[in-house]
Amino acid sequence: MFLNATAERRGTLQSRLTVPWLTVLLLAVVLAYADGFWMVSLRGAVGAIERTQGPFASWLRESTLVLPVFVLGVLGALTLALRRFGPVLRGWRTVLATALLIVAAGTLVGIAELAASAAYDYHLQSGQLQLMASMGDTCAWENCLAQQQQASLWLQVRALGYGSGILLLTNLVLVGWVVALRAGRLNVSTTRPHAAFSPTATNLVADGEQGSRVDGMRQRLVALLFGSAVIHGAVVPEHLSEWGAAGAFFVVLAAAELSVAVVLVTRRQPTALFAAVVVSIGPLALWLYSRTVGMPFGPEAGVPEQVGLPDIVVCALEISTLIVAVVLLRRRDGLLRRPPASAHVSWLTLVAVIAITAIGFAGTGLSGFDIERSGHHSAISVRSGAHNAERGVSDLI
Repeated sequence: MFLNATAERRGTLQSRLTVPWLTVLLLAVVLAYADGFWMVSLRGAVGAIERTQGPFASWLRESTLVLPVFVLGVLGALTLALRRFGPVLRGWRTVLATALLIVAAGTLVGIAELAASAAYDYHLQSGQLQLMASMGDTCAWENCLAQQQQASLWLQVRALGYGSGILLLTNLVLVGWVVALRAGRLNVSTTRPHAAFSPTATNLVADGEQGSRVDGMRQRLVALLFGSAVIHGAVVPEHLSEWGAAGAFFVVLAAAELSVAVVLVTRRQPTALFAAVVVSIGPLALWLYSRTVGMPFGPEAGVPEQVGLPDIVVCALEISTLIVAVVLLRRRDGLLRRPPASAHVSWLTLVAVIAITAIGFAGTGLSGFDIERSGHHSAISVRSGAHNAERGVSDLI
């Protein structure tokens, strides 16, 4: 009887071991906005000229969009520290090691952000060079364009190298500053009770562990559906401007995904899981057909569409939705018989879905990240400027 009571108390304590969100969010916000400042600063020095307008607005928008990715990095570092050092850090060595893990995670995320921005800048700069070369004989030798493109690429590579070192030093100082403000303490876990919406809510019933894992998987399924709906809803204005039927389709698709997600939250019927399969496999098949053969109707019938960043992200979300829904429908899969994941791991997967959704949203064009559209607008502006210059010269003559 004493052993059973002890085991029950241990299970209760373990179920209350949750993520220290105050620590995670504080570190993520500091790292995201500081690294975003350096990225915008380097862009102003070596980036494409059309991206240097409104630096403050760009810094605020882009740092906010990548904040979930930094949350994912910090949470991943704390999860590694939890498994390596335990729920409580004892001694300055464990605190230092955990702080270095956070610095490494934040720096990797910042370098990835910096590399994506540099690749975007080089894409725009290369397009401008090609456009300028096509307007006339502006080079004294044949391989002038290739040399200019190589110089632009080398400039971005050097900026990425310098920026990586700056980010590392900045993150070291900032994480050390945060730890110092907290009197040398760093929390990797807390023992506060779970919130109402927790990926690791424990059911103290006969089949409690399996039920808890099923609940966690259903909540991830809801997050995946919401992520797909957000990206599909973000591309509605673009498709409405191109073809009204396509825009209406994405409105219906986003509404269907949101409806299925709401039903999964409020009800537990298997029909909701079947609906999740349908709203995932249908758009996947349609997307694959449109990118390989081309739609048989519409303004560009029979022409395969280009693959963009939002397409890749939403396909990953829909494939994940399909896998999770099928596993839940089977209910005999070995995944459901495993013990429920810890709070850190469960929230890690949930934050990963949010981060991927933010990246896909950034590529839809609503936030100014769409490479193809920005390049198109820059090309139009350069052509307009060249045309006006030619008209001015002709008028003078």
